[in-house]
Amino acid sequence: MTELETLLLQQLEQQQRDSESLVSGLSTELGRLQTALNAQQVESQALRQEIDRSDRENAAALAQLTERVDACTRLLSGLGRKFGR
Repeated sequence: MTELETLLLQQLEQQQRDSESLVSGLSTELGRLQTALNAQQVESQALRQEIDRSDRENAAALAQLTERVDACTRLLSGLGRKFGR
């Protein structure tokens, strides 16, 4: 093997090691990103569930408030008719 061939072979081997190192680093980073994404998706799902629960509670509270306002309106109308005579 000539000196040039030996040098080229060494360069190829170094490039191979560099590529393997890069792939390893990228794989590690991808794993971290996937873990972070999974955690974020779990948190997002929990937040969506909390928003849904809150929306249901707010709807129920609004319905109760509407009933109370209607009852007060009926009472005031009745009082108005009673004392308006």
